[in-house]
Amino acid sequence: MDNDRSWMHIQGLSNRLQPTYRNGVKSFLEFAFKDTIPNTGAKKRCPCLKCRNYIDHDRETMRAHLFRVGIEPDYNPWIFHGEEQSLDMGNMKMSEEEGDWFDDEDPLVSEEMAALVHDATNVVPENLNEEEEEDRAEIPDKFHRLMKDAEEELFSGCKTFSRLEFIVTLLHIKVSGHWPEKSFSLLLNALQKAFNYDPKFPKSSREAQKYTKDLGLNYVKIHACVNHCILYRKEYENADSCPICEESRWKEGSGEFDDSVTFSESQGTSQRLPRIPRLVLRHFPLVPRLQRLFMSSKIAKHMRWHKDRKRVDKDILRHPSDSKAWEKLDDSFPDFAADPRNVRLGLSTDGFNPGAHLGTKYSIWPVFLVPYNLPPWMCMASPYIMLSLLIPGPKSPGNDIDVFLEPLIDELQELWEVGVKTYDSHSRQNFNMKAALLWTMSDFPAYGNLSGWSTCGKLACPSCHKNTWHKRLKYGSKECFKGTRMFLEPDHRWRNDKKSFDGEKERRPPPIPLSGDEILEAFDGVPNVIFGKKRKRIDRYLFDQWKKLSIFFRLPYWSKLLIRHNLDVMHIEKNICDSILGTILDIPNKTKDTLKARKDLKEMNVHHNLIPIKIGDKYAIPRAPYQLTFIERRKVLEFLSKVKVPDGYSSNIARCASMEDGKISNMKSHDCHVFLQDLLKPAFQGILPKEVLEPLVELSLFFKQLCSKTLKIDVLEKMEKSIAVTLCKLEKVFVPAFFDIMVHLPIHLAGEAKIAGPVQYRWQYRFEREMHTMKPTVSNKAQPEGPIANARIMEECLAFISRYLNGIETKLTADRVAAVFVTFCCQIKYTRKCCELYLCI
Repeated sequence: MDNDRSWMHIQGLSNRLQPTYRNGVKSFLEFAFKDTIPNTGAKKRCPCLKCRNYIDHDRETMRAHLFRVGIEPDYNPWIFHGEEQSLDMGNMKMSEEEGDWFDDEDPLVSEEMAALVHDATNVVPENLNEEEEEDRAEIPDKFHRLMKDAEEELFSGCKTFSRLEFIVTLLHIKVSGHWPEKSFSLLLNALQKAFNYDPKFPKSSREAQKYTKDLGLNYVKIHACVNHCILYRKEYENADSCPICEESRWKEGSGEFDDSVTFSESQGTSQRLPRIPRLVLRHFPLVPRLQRLFMSSKIAKHMRWHKDRKRVDKDILRHPSDSKAWEKLDDSFPDFAADPRNVRLGLSTDGFNPGAHLGTKYSIWPVFLVPYNLPPWMCMASPYIMLSLLIPGPKSPGNDIDVFLEPLIDELQELWEVGVKTYDSHSRQNFNMKAALLWTMSDFPAYGNLSGWSTCGKLACPSCHKNTWHKRLKYGSKECFKGTRMFLEPDHRWRNDKKSFDGEKERRPPPIPLSGDEILEAFDGVPNVIFGKKRKRIDRYLFDQWKKLSIFFRLPYWSKLLIRHNLDVMHIEKNICDSILGTILDIPNKTKDTLKARKDLKEMNVHHNLIPIKIGDKYAIPRAPYQLTFIERRKVLEFLSKVKVPDGYSSNIARCASMEDGKISNMKSHDCHVFLQDLLKPAFQGILPKEVLEPLVELSLFFKQLCSKTLKIDVLEKMEKSIAVTLCKLEKVFVPAFFDIMVHLPIHLAGEAKIAGPVQYRWQYRFEREMHTMKPTVSNKAQPEGPIANARIMEECLAFISRYLNGIETKLTADRVAAVFVTFCCQIKYTRKCCELYLCI
């Protein structure tokens, strides 16, 4: 054995990656574990500067500690690992209390900061086999820069913080506390004075963010046609105008000579104004963000949770991994399913207005991706929701969204067909990571943009497609979707009940949704549309109600999926709740029961007792059983005005009830969710007649069961049958104008849940919250997309950094503690006052 122990005195993380130190660590590990059987997990005392031969670790963990923290330099001879020689006490000192040897100085760099830099830069010595270390690629420059900041003292004599750790801690506090840029820059100015005008300490928020630039991920700017025809990439990368609409790529006046600068004949040069693109798409590359999930060992182990967990009852759905859609993908592509680390993704997109100052029609469309490999308490959390695209305004992309999705689709194709080499820090080995998109999530209008099937008009239901029951209301000038009897059992008596419905018997079977292969077969030989706002429109639809073949069919597996696009329960609940309250309380502009709706009753041959009677130039409108008197409306509003719910359960619904004008207004999506599921029955109990209240309560119970955290397949099958009966009961009570497409869609929700699993992983609440956090970041009103993108990058970076910060409250720890405490309070049914008293004790 080589007795040269000089390598043990090497300091600095960068130096510990050199061959001398690596070979020394290799020789030490071979000596320490020479009497153990390989791959058995045998443990020995770890001589790193943190464990100090107090704690036992296996070979791989010890190896990681020796690189990240360093070995105790004066641990010579290796007495705790079998080397028997006399001890040299020259450079060691004994602690009387501890009974161990310590260096005079502790290392400045903490293990957490070392792990942060290694994971962020993917420079991890232990990710290679010992035999391959000599062939290691060259270490990137940013690693050395970060190591220098991590090793440098904050000020002379400071042993608590390194420069890097202090700056990232300040930035994390800024983001968590929502500090404005100006106040944070003032703080940095004051700290610089306290540090005697240290030139290396940042003076402003912008300079501080440069320190973490190498720790974070970036985005790519892609120029786009102002009319959404093309992206200036690939064959159009160097084009100056759009080949379809011939609009210029650049803003007017940009790229021209500056009149304020005089042309110099001697130099032969002149100054041009910078060329500014008219529209910019911001693309956040997906591959490095997926790789980052495996860089941190704290996350990597959870990426295979769906495979390692023990599923007790296969008839209970708790997670998308329990669903038929997941199983279908695994069965169709066994090679992809063989490695549980391959990522399954969900995509969500919707538009939002970044601020009223930009006008009510300004719309920015973020595209989010969520990894379903993670367990339920992680996969829908904010740190794991990845922003992939930021589609700019002011115009909504509409049907042209496929143009902006091209960079993401190209990435998904590569991740499916080729994959990308990724280091798994949990298993400490490289693997070829692949990814697949399970489905999309959006509200109903965006559903049409993503799927290609128009969600407007007579065939608005994409699940019923061309077999959608519809009828145009003559006076109401809208489509009515009442044909729920198709979904009843074949022998149900209401199929033959002509009097209670539209005067006809119903013999048709329920429509079967189209499969992906059937859609591709229907489009065979049909040329796809030419995108762009100014394209010539010969026909509104290609055929039926198809506006295009979706870009998602470029993915090889897309046609094999059981469900490709999800109906959003959040927006469906919101629209149904508004229709019920508006009609029952007769709220102007929200009620479905109008004079025009009553005139259509005669044309539809239903509800003959509600047809208006013409008296001269006016009409006498009979009172419907669901209409409330003034006194009854006041009772409902008085009940809502006194409603009190626990903190965090919902917003203050009482503020939505106005006793003065007898209206309910300003109810948000979650308010409607709470009202429809919990408050509808007590609000109308004893006020509405039984034939009206009963189907409404059944509808309330349906959504309550549908939104459960766990779903049973046999219960969902019963719900599929019961919702058809419930909607038929509503048809016997309400006017046809009440039955718009949103009232029809619940007929498909239980079936989708049976295929895709619980709705909490497929609705828009989580993504709407992400868009809400984007609005306050708009600091430049002229270009709102830029500040949003920069703020998102900073949040991504600091969410990653917060895993390595100790001693301060981070977003991750705060959310975890709050979730545990709220769960505890809910289980023991504590009120807020009880919780406060408990904490005081």
